[in-house]
Amino acid sequence: MARNQKHYDTDYKVQAVTLAKEIGLSKAARELGLAPSTLNGWIKATREG
Repeated sequence: MARNQKHYDTDYKVQAVTLAKEIGLSKAARELGLAPSTLNGWIKATREG
């Protein structure tokens, strides 16, 4: 059974990571309606380049 996955563009991810750095991962994830693990993966990806 296929899952209904959302796809986010790069600009959205960059803005979400910036927000997480400003107000914290958990709060940013809640405000954006994302799973904290998703946002954490984006943060990790920006650190790695």
